[in-house]
Amino acid sequence: MYPAEDIPPVGLGTLLRALLAELEPAVEQAYALVDPRMRSRYYPILRHLICHGEASVGRIATAAGVSQPAMTQTIRQMVDAGLLDVSPGADRRARRVRMSEDGAAIVQQLRPTWRAVSDAAKTLERDSGVAIHAAFEGLLEALAEKDFATRISEEKGPPQ
Repeated sequence: MYPAEDIPPVGLGTLLRALLAELEPAVEQAYALVDPRMRSRYYPILRHLICHGEASVGRIATAAGVSQPAMTQTIRQMVDAGLLDVSPGADRRARRVRMSEDGAAIVQQLRPTWRAVSDAAKTLERDSGVAIHAAFEGLLEALAEKDFATRISEEKGPPQ
């Protein structure tokens, strides 16, 4: 047994996974009631296309904060589900993504659910006393200035 002071606290990653495990199934269930093809990971893509009409895979990946290969895979799933259309870009390497007619119709059906999810998040913030959106935005800004690997290395210090 180790003394309590030698045991590290519950890790940030563990807490984030536990929070996501609480939130994501509820959102997935709410989406499935509207359309069984909809997934929570599709939301940032649809949101970007609502705002911009069409975009390259790379631009959508950057906006969502994920890698381009991960975004390519998700977009492929959305195309297979009939939610998106993809066409070659001007230079044939960058593909252009836009909502399909079916995708646009589902967006209209999802708007009340998106509002309910947003409102539920506000009640969670109120009940917990934590400004979740502001906290995450602040964390992401701080990580953009100095990534977590650098922070760990600085805390660890030079090799002994």
